[in-house]
Amino acid sequence: MRLVDPKLPFKVVYAIYHHEYLGYLLSAHYVQSLPNDELSLVHQRAYPDNMDEFATGLRKNDRQLIQMASAIIPREIVKRFGGNPRKDVEFFMTKFEGELKKLAINYVNREMGKILPHLMGETIYIMGKDSYPAHKKINVLSEKASILFHFRRNETFTRYYPTIKLRGEKIAFQFKGAQLISLDPAWLLLNDELFCFYGEIEGKKIQPFLKKYNIEIPRAKEDLYYEKFISQIVEKYQVYAKGFMIYDIRSKPVFQLRVREHDRKSFSFIREVDYDGFVIPLNAPGRRKAMLSKDGEEFIFHRIFRDCDEEEKVVAQLQALAPNPNSLTPWEYVDKDKGLKWLSDHTSILREMGIDIIQDGTAGALLLDRPEIVMSTKEEGDWFDIQAVVQIGPFEIPFLKFRNHILHQKREYELPDGTIAILPENWFSDYLHLMEVSEVRNENSFSIKKYQAPLLNLPSQTNGKTDLLQVFQNLDEIPVVDPPQKLKAKLRNYQQAGVNWLHFMKENGMGAILADDMGLGKTLQTLTLLQKEKETSTERPTPSLIVMPTSLLQNWSNEAKKFTPDLRIHIHAGVNRTKSGEKFDGHDLILTTYGIVRQDIRFLKAFPFHYVILDESQMIKNPESKTAKAVRKLISRYRLSLTGTPIENTVMDLWSQMSFLNPGLLGNEAFFKRFYVTPIEKEKDAKKSAKLRRIIYPFILRRRKQKVEKDLPPKIEKLHYCGMTEVQQNLYDETKNTYRNYLLELISQGAWKKNKLNILTGLQKLRQIAIHPKMVEPESYELSQSGKYKEVRRLLRQIISKKRSKVLIFSQFVKMLHLLRDDLTEDGISFCYLDGSTRDRQAQVDQFQTNKEIKVFLISLKAGGVGLNLTAADYVFILDPWWNPAVENQAIDRSHRIGQDRTVFYYKFITQDSIEEKILGLQKRKEQLSDDIITVEEDFYKSLEAVDLEDLFN
Repeated sequence: MRLVDPKLPFKVVYAIYHHEYLGYLLSAHYVQSLPNDELSLVHQRAYPDNMDEFATGLRKNDRQLIQMASAIIPREIVKRFGGNPRKDVEFFMTKFEGELKKLAINYVNREMGKILPHLMGETIYIMGKDSYPAHKKINVLSEKASILFHFRRNETFTRYYPTIKLRGEKIAFQFKGAQLISLDPAWLLLNDELFCFYGEIEGKKIQPFLKKYNIEIPRAKEDLYYEKFISQIVEKYQVYAKGFMIYDIRSKPVFQLRVREHDRKSFSFIREVDYDGFVIPLNAPGRRKAMLSKDGEEFIFHRIFRDCDEEEKVVAQLQALAPNPNSLTPWEYVDKDKGLKWLSDHTSILREMGIDIIQDGTAGALLLDRPEIVMSTKEEGDWFDIQAVVQIGPFEIPFLKFRNHILHQKREYELPDGTIAILPENWFSDYLHLMEVSEVRNENSFSIKKYQAPLLNLPSQTNGKTDLLQVFQNLDEIPVVDPPQKLKAKLRNYQQAGVNWLHFMKENGMGAILADDMGLGKTLQTLTLLQKEKETSTERPTPSLIVMPTSLLQNWSNEAKKFTPDLRIHIHAGVNRTKSGEKFDGHDLILTTYGIVRQDIRFLKAFPFHYVILDESQMIKNPESKTAKAVRKLISRYRLSLTGTPIENTVMDLWSQMSFLNPGLLGNEAFFKRFYVTPIEKEKDAKKSAKLRRIIYPFILRRRKQKVEKDLPPKIEKLHYCGMTEVQQNLYDETKNTYRNYLLELISQGAWKKNKLNILTGLQKLRQIAIHPKMVEPESYELSQSGKYKEVRRLLRQIISKKRSKVLIFSQFVKMLHLLRDDLTEDGISFCYLDGSTRDRQAQVDQFQTNKEIKVFLISLKAGGVGLNLTAADYVFILDPWWNPAVENQAIDRSHRIGQDRTVFYYKFITQDSIEEKILGLQKRKEQLSDDIITVEEDFYKSLEAVDLEDLFN
């Protein structure tokens, strides 16, 4: 309806009206005020979307009330409960029944209960039958009324009725036309005054008495009525009673958790609070609780006044401990195993919180005291004898009695008195491994080998190495070992520490893994240990066996001759090797390969070595391989493994190596897979990973390059000798013999100087075969392997596995770079590449320098030997060195220049028994030779004499 005069002011009017289906509602209206402040008949319904039209006259409270009133307009109710608001009459006549009707009316009552408090102290109206909103004025009182329920019980019935006081005076409301405008909570309209009650009384408790003076309950129905109805009245409201007693209880709450078992499959944990012996659920609503009892024919109520603040505090504390935190019922029907674990883990916590644990039914057999282990050890030779007793409640029980329960992960243990103890969950993680590998001596004690000491006291163990020191020798640090007198090297600080550690492990009969980063001198530290053994051992001299990949035989031999020339070496390799232990007598070191150990294990396993040492011990990572099975059969006093990659693919790699070094430390293969490999690799179990790390920590010494950087010179160079494969060796020998015979024929005829170019072709071919035979026979499947190439790939894998390390790989042969490029691409490894055909040189350099994901840069020596700054690299591989040191150093200096803040390792790969080795020897006799070969390769032969050429082909 449009306003008559826009200049006249308006007033917001709130009207109560009765809806046929929904009961009493409140609506908001704009009514125009006349000049005499009377309200005109002109009015308009107020909605949220027309408030701005009347904004100048609206208070903040009006805006809120209009918003709230609009939510209970009948058509909004229809819309809310799934009807068409345009057909609201049809909705109420056809669909408004049953559960939908109940939900809608409850909703309206709640909303009215929210709206009416905002009208206290205001004047509102009763709407007229003609829908005029300001029909009759009523006042909304700010004063609240009180109500008292009277009960009179006699021999035949109980009569009860309420009295109401308003402004301190008792008022008559029965049969006075009083109307309940809202039921929840009750708002009563009487004599044009609308008021509510203290304690927010429910309207249904008053409604029967609007047209009735009292209600009588016959004796026959008293029991049910007292329990269901009068209890609620006593609990919530003021009561005056005659004929039964009401006692008020105001005591300190005592909290308890009741454990109830269901069909031996699950538990429910019921949170309760006890007031002077009366127990109520902790989550029960209300500030008071009435408990009904009966003494003969007498009814007795105990009305408990709850300490709600304290209860809420405990509820919040318990909420953080719920056994099913993500469930809709976090305390109910908890799986039995999970429930036992929860009880075991939380009993002491609950007791510290002052919460008693009560057990019902079969759960009453549980002894909730936490078992405590008292353990002592006694050293018996290479063993520890362990005495362990469990204190639980009044009982002392040998720990071994729990062995089968731990091994089979059974939580419940029956005590001598028939009660059930719950084994702590941490027993199954901390002691299952110990029980698996220990040996039972008698019913009270068991034993473990000395190197299994890390399995003891795991919960408190923080530093495995320190624990072993304390266990074995009561030491705070590993003793220092003086370097051997005949060592031809000065050990760096970390290398001396490594020798100290190796000696300590040997003295205590423990196998060990030296797992230093590539280039830190694992070979030197091992040779130092063996030289020290020779100089100080009082035992009968017995050789030590070192097993390695074939490609490392020459390196070990060279390093031993260089650093420990006093050690007598025998290389057990080759087709014509003697398969007899007698050949080993008189030697200190026997060098052999993994392949030969497999082939010769029948006689090798019968020889008692001093040390068996595995270099690149990841070669036995597969415990089912013939190699791993063979080395485990070797006999020795001591064992040692060397590797830069203790774990290459899987945690199982560790088991295979430890089963060689310290048999039994990690249990059998099936146990290790079940207890460690599956949880760590498939379930990402951080606790199992940490436990395994604590166990193996004492047996692995691993120093990262960046950790010992200060102890290293800025540049470390190493000649890395590589053997040829059998097929590669045959091709090399055949080519060498052909050209040597050709050279000898030319020399005998005096024609060698005229044919130097042909001779140079032969030398070039030999150099290529020494690197990779596919460079001369690209289509041959039989020539697809190269000893040097295998070594390059092996070391390259180690570098790629490191987080920070990068490598430059130089070759003068583009064919070689292409072989590597193809293999890296196939393996999905990112790399940069540069040769003479590369146009975006700087882009490749920038990408290598800045991209952390790219760890390999393949570079042609001629194209990339100068003009590049590659300080991101800390490893450099020279695959086929130019024998001119100046040119080679130019390549090395790509990484070792201003801006490099890390030590750089340079590996020069030399194929043993090849022309590469020969040229290194020639360098010492004829310095100019390298310049001639490298700088002007096509003319170098001019400076060679016949004897030089003949030596190169020998």
